[in-house]
Amino acid sequence: MSSQPKTSTLSSDSWTGGLLRVAIGVFAVVLIALAWFVATASPPPYKAGSTFGHNMGWVGGGMMFFMLAYSLRKRFRFLNRLGHLRYWFQMHMVFGIVGPLLALFHSTFRIGAMNSRIALYSMLLVAGSGIVGRFVYRHIHHGLYGRKATLAEVEQQLKESAESMHSVFGLVPTIGERLSGFQSFALSKLDGTWAQAWRFLILRQRGRSIARAARREAWLALDKMSREKNWSRYELSAQRRMVKEQINNYVEAIFSTATFATWERLFALWHIVHVPFIYLFFFSVIVHVIAHYMY
Repeated sequence: MSSQPKTSTLSSDSWTGGLLRVAIGVFAVVLIALAWFVATASPPPYKAGSTFGHNMGWVGGGMMFFMLAYSLRKRFRFLNRLGHLRYWFQMHMVFGIVGPLLALFHSTFRIGAMNSRIALYSMLLVAGSGIVGRFVYRHIHHGLYGRKATLAEVEQQLKESAESMHSVFGLVPTIGERLSGFQSFALSKLDGTWAQAWRFLILRQRGRSIARAARREAWLALDKMSREKNWSRYELSAQRRMVKEQINNYVEAIFSTATFATWERLFALWHIVHVPFIYLFFFSVIVHVIAHYMY
């Protein structure tokens, strides 16, 4: 193991990620508190039919209608000049979150007439389906807004992770045996749909358990090495972080390789279901608007 690990990038990334999580957490708490106030206040601070509530509904509905632009951008080549597809997808994701939130605040979290109920329920169905799709999407793409990955790329990442583990295997040989057993379990071919589905469901949890055990073994060996080489506390901590990252990346690479084909199938099935939900939502919103102005 090297005694001069590179830790500045890791520290910067961890700080950035930590601040982002805190910001998202604070925003979520404020949003929930505001929603609770609007839903429980008597009388409510505004009505769905008031100017404020009405405009909020138009903006939220407009955002969700404009989400269709992403599908148009994907399908028609003459729209390529209007910007990179990645930015259209970012807009699609943001509007898919903000739009339903505005629609919920527009309704003051109260169920009205039948046409309002149908519009609200179909909107929630589309938003929930979008959240599921986002979860599946990230398993087969390079980042949230990146291009679609290929199985060859995932397998190459596994190969590179395995090569980076030589120093860890040299530190504690039993770690290599443990992780090799997990890789064999994850990548072996199974007969029967139920057996494959069960492995898919438990694979990540088993990988995390094995990674924890491997980290404990590695850290015990590092503690011993630290006493022998008289490392400082900073050096020991840096070595621990480096080993943790290597083990976690290797286990994650095994998981990604073993489950990539399944995530691809799930994403294809999700897309078949999600599109009809969108059409149902747009139809219900049109009916809701017409009923509002007629009655």
